[in-house]
Amino acid sequence: MRSKNDLELFVDRLFANHRKTKAVIDLRNEVLSNLEAKVTDYMQNGMEYQQAVCIAIEDIEAIDNLIDDHLTIYMNRYRYDVAQSTLLYTLLAWIFTIPLRLMPVGMLANNVLILLVVAVGIIFFLISRIVKEDSNRTGTMNVVKAKKLSGITWIVWGIYASVITAFTLLTRFGSDLWFGRTIEINGPYALYVIVLELAIPLVTVIIPMAAYKADRLIKKHEVTEHE
Repeated sequence: MRSKNDLELFVDRLFANHRKTKAVIDLRNEVLSNLEAKVTDYMQNGMEYQQAVCIAIEDIEAIDNLIDDHLTIYMNRYRYDVAQSTLLYTLLAWIFTIPLRLMPVGMLANNVLILLVVAVGIIFFLISRIVKEDSNRTGTMNVVKAKKLSGITWIVWGIYASVITAFTLLTRFGSDLWFGRTIEINGPYALYVIVLELAIPLVTVIIPMAAYKADRLIKKHEVTEHE
């Protein structure tokens, strides 16, 4: 199997964030063919290969305006599945925080989550009613923006979780580490408090999980030609 040349690698990066539909693949092959023709022409005029590639690539403009990243989907079915997934994640987070109610902060977090469960449950119920009446309503979604939003949500949450975890550990054990003392946890209750402080911020993982699921569900509800 031959390795890809510079032009193929450049074109692959150019189309990396776009759906692999037939139209996009055809456009990708057309762009690559045009670049190869330009490089060949430059080289026939005495130019070195790498210089020819650089000049050919400089002529390429952004392809975003040439590709339609909008997908037609069944909107009410999509909203139903997104609400259902969000309700499930929120319910699991609420169950997870039930043992943390022994502390005021844990009780607050659990109470907030039960309110969210009720709110999302009401939304889910209303959407289920709409789906029964009009399940074939269609709309468009920008799949590239949805994927980027999902990725950004994970990055922001990862930074948040890392900062909170580091801050908690430094607050608890920073002085011991600084003065070279042995880290000690005085009994089960102290361990429980530390776990509580670490667990509550991590529960917010349901936010990027819901965004990721929403992105994945777009393709499931795409309106296809045979429907």
